[in-house]
Amino acid sequence: MMNDEPIDIALGLPGPLPAGERVLWHGKPERAALLRYLFRWPLLVAYFALFALLPILATAQSGASVAQVLFSPVLLLPFALPVAGLVMASAWALARTSVYVITDRRVILQVGVAFTRTVNIPLELIADVSARERPHGMDIALTLRSADKIAWLALWPHVRGAQFSHPVPMLRGLPVDSPAGSILVDAIMRTAPGVRHIPARVEKAQDGIDVATERAPQHV
Repeated sequence: MMNDEPIDIALGLPGPLPAGERVLWHGKPERAALLRYLFRWPLLVAYFALFALLPILATAQSGASVAQVLFSPVLLLPFALPVAGLVMASAWALARTSVYVITDRRVILQVGVAFTRTVNIPLELIADVSARERPHGMDIALTLRSADKIAWLALWPHVRGAQFSHPVPMLRGLPVDSPAGSILVDAIMRTAPGVRHIPARVEKAQDGIDVATERAPQHV
């Protein structure tokens, strides 16, 4: 069925875009990527697996039967299952309620599980765009010019690490093949016709994947 709603209303934005402003790209974080990289699911599984070995070893050394040894980790389930369920539910809720929009004038982050908030970042305030590719997802960080800041709590968890003094907004958990980064850099360059453009630079992500990124235009 065709949806005749304006795209800004269909995306759940709080109001229509100003006349003449165009949506260039929109997307949502993927639940699997958030679970794996934001909530560190592999580390969580390894943590509980390690703790499951402790009662197995202790029971085995006590001379218990094979059945008792195999049953001993079950005692951890009342602690492990609620934690695992909370983490999975958090990843699902974030993926469901978060919307990223790039227009020809700004980046919009529509985020918040319990209380929805809209963060608007004008393109001219973005000093740097960098992407980090991983095997199962991609994050795009938006470094703002030094004089411009957004409250860390207003962005979390769509923000890089614990950089409280100068928070770096992030588009988290995007598909690896998402065109969001190149679209954003192109939009930034088009908003500043009288600036010098810095060529693309290549960064080495921590997981060993080469990531080509673009520096935003800088005034001369």
